[in-house]
Amino acid sequence: MAGRWSWSTENLVSEFKDLQASAMAVDCLGNWCLLAGRKNLAFVNLNKLSPSIKVTRQSKWDIGCVQWNMHASCAYRFVTACNQRLDVFDFRDASAAHLCSMKAHSRTVSDIDWSPFDVNVVASCSVDTFTYFWDVRDAKKPVKYFQTVTGAYQVKWNKVTNNLFATTHDGDVRIWDPRKGNTPIQYIAAHPSKIHGLDWSNTDQNKFVTASQDCTIRLWDCNSPQRSEALINSGSPVWRARYTPFGEGIVSVVVPQLRRGENSLYLWHPSNQQAPVHTFMGHKDVIQEFQWRKQQEGAVDHHLVTWSKDQSLRIWKVDPALQEVSTVSFSNTFI
Repeated sequence: MAGRWSWSTENLVSEFKDLQASAMAVDCLGNWCLLAGRKNLAFVNLNKLSPSIKVTRQSKWDIGCVQWNMHASCAYRFVTACNQRLDVFDFRDASAAHLCSMKAHSRTVSDIDWSPFDVNVVASCSVDTFTYFWDVRDAKKPVKYFQTVTGAYQVKWNKVTNNLFATTHDGDVRIWDPRKGNTPIQYIAAHPSKIHGLDWSNTDQNKFVTASQDCTIRLWDCNSPQRSEALINSGSPVWRARYTPFGEGIVSVVVPQLRRGENSLYLWHPSNQQAPVHTFMGHKDVIQEFQWRKQQEGAVDHHLVTWSKDQSLRIWKVDPALQEVSTVSFSNTFI
């Protein structure tokens, strides 16, 4: 499964025509990209640009989501969600050793998220109305659970404090403090349509961004949840919207199931809500996932990694000139 790598003006491209990956993740050190599908786990070295390491798996289910551990001390560990089950693996010596399985959900797992503060804890959620916290050292049952009336589609830990996490339920967001049990501390009616993605700010524990089927991206402050801080109308249903690791930028991608020929990523600044400040063009089919790669020591560029239905993996170079468009602060005009 050798990849064909070629530099363009903006990105590095690797094609995997024999790989049907349904999920993608980049490890916290920026060394490995995992492409996960029904038949294979494929590991691509992002440093050496070497051919991928393929581990065969047997399942009738696609992998719905995958994530590497966020801690450098455990960067070799990752979790997958397949149907109702989570599986944890350790990737070492060109092989993936199965560590444990975790099963409590009665419906398909819709999202997973490793804790940024506890190397052993991972959260999962499902439309079965439950959100679970798991400790991989004792995987027989969840260590905590949170139940809501409606199903949960996203679960995301706050990146600044370990006392907050968020879940999404159709067009609503619930903010939780795990110390306070099964009662959210905030309810936010964020969108009139389903929320597909949520991302917490990298620097401010009170701020997050949501992406919705209603074609908008909204920026929120937990201190004033009645109205969004900013609203970006993208013109198409938004699958994911995530903060850039620099400045105030937001990167978004449209819902992949639409397949309307919109195969680009968009970089937005909240002060310019009418049009993106940059478009990442090149994929020939819809983008299924994108993640930021950890900035390499001494580098001035940031790298954005994307996986598409066209079966190509791309690494987009974001140079200082492009980063500059995301550094200008904007006035808080409430929408």
